[in-house]
Amino acid sequence: MIEAGNRYERMRWVGGSILPALILLVAIVFLPIIYAVTLSFFDKSAFNPEMTWVGLKNFAWLLNDPDLWLSFGRSTFFTLGTVSMQLAWGLFFGLLLNRAMHGQGIFRSLVILPYLLPTIVVGLLFKWMLNPEYGIVNQVLMDIGLIDLPINFLGSLNGAMFSLIGVTVWQYGSFAALMILARLQSINPRLYEAAKVSGAGPLQCFWDVTLPNLRTTLLMLALLRGIWMFNKFDIIFLTTGGGPLQATETLPLYAYRLAFEDFDFGRAAAACTIMFAVLVVGSIFYFWKFDPSREVEVGR
Repeated sequence: MIEAGNRYERMRWVGGSILPALILLVAIVFLPIIYAVTLSFFDKSAFNPEMTWVGLKNFAWLLNDPDLWLSFGRSTFFTLGTVSMQLAWGLFFGLLLNRAMHGQGIFRSLVILPYLLPTIVVGLLFKWMLNPEYGIVNQVLMDIGLIDLPINFLGSLNGAMFSLIGVTVWQYGSFAALMILARLQSINPRLYEAAKVSGAGPLQCFWDVTLPNLRTTLLMLALLRGIWMFNKFDIIFLTTGGGPLQATETLPLYAYRLAFEDFDFGRAAAACTIMFAVLVVGSIFYFWKFDPSREVEVGR
């Protein structure tokens, strides 16, 4: 009886500890997802707040809308560009910060600083710096003779997306650098000693010791940053607003336009559901292709 009572008290304590967090998770994460998926099967707008069942008509309309596919292509290009460059940025600065140097603490703080800045500050800062009329970037480039006329970085049809990728990498590449640095510092130094005894140089040590040990971290960063970048809205909205002429309108901005410019909440919810489905399929493919448990075992 005493043992059963202790088990009951333990279950009550565990349940009481988990329940508030579980309720908060359901209210903040799962209920909005369920509502958005449900809304995608209804016709609802700001001018007609009553929900009318339309089945798959919202999805059929979206799949026949060229803007959806163009936005999907831009989202894919933006995601691949930002994730690949963030990994390269993080690898470079992670290796650099892992070396012993004077003022190492200050240098690490400067590298990580962009990630700590609010996105609205970064967006407005680069919108001012890249301005073709009074931006400091154009002024510096003209002063050193690299260009003769100002470049409209965020207002060019061909260059806006690349400028946007550069701004995003500058802010979020620090996260990758921090994660890679943490993994580098946990690599056993004896592995490098054994490689050097075998006659391996710095480059060979990187390929045979450093990179294999970073494999799991790089794959996890690619997954996390891929999900976050595919959903990225704030920095794009603040810098270009999806322009010029929808040149940087990704899927999140496309859904935003449907909801708050066209006031069609049903189709906007369907667009978000498609985005959610793409991420789920991508995550399933990732865990099927790159089994994290297998990667950890190999890393050991």
